[in-house]
Amino acid sequence: MWRQIKRAVRRRMRRGDAAGRSRSADDRAARIGFLRDHGFDTAAYIQHYGDLAGMTPEAALDHFVRHGFDEGRQAPFTLSVAAIQTLRQSQWTDGWQAELARRATQAALSAMPANGTDLERLADLLAASPDHLPAIMIGDSHSAFLNQVPAMLSAGILPVPILCLGGSARGLHNASSRAQYGTHVRDRLVRLGKAAQDRPVVFKFGQVDVEFLFDLKRVHDGTTDYASTMMRRFIDESVERYAAYLTECRAVCHGRVVAMGNFPPTLGDETIRAGYVNAHIAFINREDDIEQLRAALATLDHPDLAERTAMARYWNQRLAESCERIGLLYLEEFDGLLGDDGLVHPELADPQDHHLLLHSDRAQQRIASVGARLRALVPA
Repeated sequence: MWRQIKRAVRRRMRRGDAAGRSRSADDRAARIGFLRDHGFDTAAYIQHYGDLAGMTPEAALDHFVRHGFDEGRQAPFTLSVAAIQTLRQSQWTDGWQAELARRATQAALSAMPANGTDLERLADLLAASPDHLPAIMIGDSHSAFLNQVPAMLSAGILPVPILCLGGSARGLHNASSRAQYGTHVRDRLVRLGKAAQDRPVVFKFGQVDVEFLFDLKRVHDGTTDYASTMMRRFIDESVERYAAYLTECRAVCHGRVVAMGNFPPTLGDETIRAGYVNAHIAFINREDDIEQLRAALATLDHPDLAERTAMARYWNQRLAESCERIGLLYLEEFDGLLGDDGLVHPELADPQDHHLLLHSDRAQQRIASVGARLRALVPA
């Protein structure tokens, strides 16, 4: 009798396994059909991932369903982000489809030019979502901190960048600047119109001013000695110009303008005293002979990292005061980036790079913290 029972159990188990395999195949087929019906962009999927080169569209669909989704890969669609978010609120409400909507939004974000030149895509990414609050992140290369998508999304913020590489805060108000970033950004905000309604519009400039332009001014003036009073006057003037530009942007922008302060400096004393030059910043400021500029910078008396950190903090103090005076929102991440010695935390800095290192757990935690504060500062 026990043998009969065991054989019956085995038969049931085999039938169950076959049914499971059948359901799995049916589920894959249903998902492939769903993706095809809703415009899954197989060409973009293949192009984005080098290991898929040479795949047919059908093979790409099958790959995403079998492997890509579980591996966390992006899900590009031909649908607009606005259409996807509408579906997310009405039909794609939970489970696999809800996650698909999030992946599709990230795919659309990664396909957009970071400088904001594609206005249609920029506006599309600002569509309302039950999962996140879109935020326009306008800034120099240091704004990469704000555009770390996974960390920001974990705090409910989708960062939509307008990148102004090498841009300075004081230069935004200069109509004759070589880069014309001020004109470009203001034009984007005007043309976005109500697409930016109630969205955070975060400006992240100032690092270039404090870490490069002050020394460039000293080179032009022939002032080799460093004086903190001179640096403070330069910061006061720069923040005043920056605040004037931000006021102009607020007047034409339907979003909520937010000014973010500077980060602690990262360059080591030896690096900066050797005549550190960022070529792109130099070009924007009409300094085309890099080696000549490097030699001139090396002749200057440079303050140590502690003094430079104090000046970055002073910039933030003055910017916060200006924002309060003109009625703008202010956001800061400074103390959370410092180590026990009051200087930038060693996990976040390479002494030969003027940017924060963003890939450590510590950095990602600080980015998520900023996202959470931004979400609270500008509630949906």
